[in-house]
Amino acid sequence: SHQQAVDFASEVGYPVLVRPSFVLSGAAMKVCRDEEGLRAHLDIAKEVSQDYPVVVSQFVRGARELEMDGVAKDGEVVCCQAHEHVEDAGVHSGDASLLLPPQTLSDYVLRRAREAVREIVKQLQISGPFNIQFLVGGRTSGSKDEDELDGSFASMNDVRVIECNLRASRS
Repeated sequence: SHQQAVDFASEVGYPVLVRPSFVLSGAAMKVCRDEEGLRAHLDIAKEVSQDYPVVVSQFVRGARELEMDGVAKDGEVVCCQAHEHVEDAGVHSGDASLLLPPQTLSDYVLRRAREAVREIVKQLQISGPFNIQFLVGGRTSGSKDEDELDGSFASMNDVRVIECNLRASRS
């Protein structure tokens, strides 16, 4: 409901990312920066995917996106390649410019992402193509400093899973 979305956004803080479920190409995906924008965009997002819920999540500012595309068999990674988005997170992966191989991500970040890929593939017993998306760095509302990352190793190298798709990436 609208009220649940507004309550969630109030709890985690703005901005929030709004997107319909089960749509390709980021249709009706938007970063909403206040309650008025959120309420207005919820109706638009609902129209795009009427049979499925609209997802509202906390937006992580200043984060980069890393994608890992690969193929697995019986829960074991056969091959996998990382690619880095040029734009900050929030640009849909189908619209993003990519660097292959990644140019600015540390070996530490890439190692953590590969470890996560192996564990996700194992736990889900994936056989076939997959695409796993990660956020690297960034800050959420309520962070110590709203305007800047603190530059620490932890803030710049935090790796979080966004989603796992059991298909090849559109990117």
